[in-house]
Amino acid sequence: MFKKSILTLSLAAVLSISIAGIVDAYIGNLRSHKFHEDYCSSVYQMKDRNKVYFDTRDEAINAGYVPCKRCNP
Repeated sequence: MFKKSILTLSLAAVLSISIAGIVDAYIGNLRSHKFHEDYCSSVYQMKDRNKVYFDTRDEAINAGYVPCKRCNP
């Protein structure tokens, strides 16, 4: 029982860290100057050399990027 509790707590910690990382990720496109949530279908079509990473939505907007109309970050 004790091992099962530790495993459950460890799994919960990993999931919360992963989810926190997903929520805070924004990816901009150097060519279009649009930014996206990291799960947006537009990100998968983007070339790696055109990707710019932002920690916050405000950071992307202050850098002159506009929100994507698909994912609406």
